[in-house]
Amino acid sequence: MPRWIFGLVAILGVLTLGSIAGFYAFNQARYVESPYAFVTAPYAWVSASSPGIVKQVLVQNGQHVKAKEEVARITTYAGKTLSVLAPRTGTVGSMDVAPGASVGAGQDLMAVVQLAHSQIMAEIPESRARKVALGQVVNVTLSALPGTTLTGRVTHVGSSTLSTLSPLLQVGSFAKEREWIPVTISVNPAGNQLIAGENASVRIHI
Repeated sequence: MPRWIFGLVAILGVLTLGSIAGFYAFNQARYVESPYAFVTAPYAWVSASSPGIVKQVLVQNGQHVKAKEEVARITTYAGKTLSVLAPRTGTVGSMDVAPGASVGAGQDLMAVVQLAHSQIMAEIPESRARKVALGQVVNVTLSALPGTTLTGRVTHVGSSTLSTLSPLLQVGSFAKEREWIPVTISVNPAGNQLIAGENASVRIHI
């Protein structure tokens, strides 16, 4: 094989590596990215106000309810029937109750999740966190919606890390772990139903 071919291959290799490095540097200069993100939404637990037996469950998982709407009925051990009301408007989730079940006072029966107020919680490496600021535009991709990109904005940047120095040995030596900063992002679902807890990836424009 002629020597010039080896030279050409070497030149192409250098150019390829240079292009990759340049693309990476370009991305680093314009974006902060993280694959460690998920959808979160405010929620409230619906609890039994008194011990007794569940007489009726009037809703099911995924059902939309309004604040003060009756979601279940409990018969106390004294024979009185009590109504269990939704504490806020939202979607029923994490239901853990069925007719005939015995419940205690304060026991959680289900949750009401406010999906309309869903946000993205992202973890950003500390080495990049200083580049992130309130109001920056964010591209969000969800595991449940491959190929779809949602638009959001940074609404909060954590003032402390998610982890701290952790012990390596019992004798007082410590090993520093990589630190992560929590960042909250408001997002426009654009007609898509967000699922609390689903995984996401973010690209923050800096």
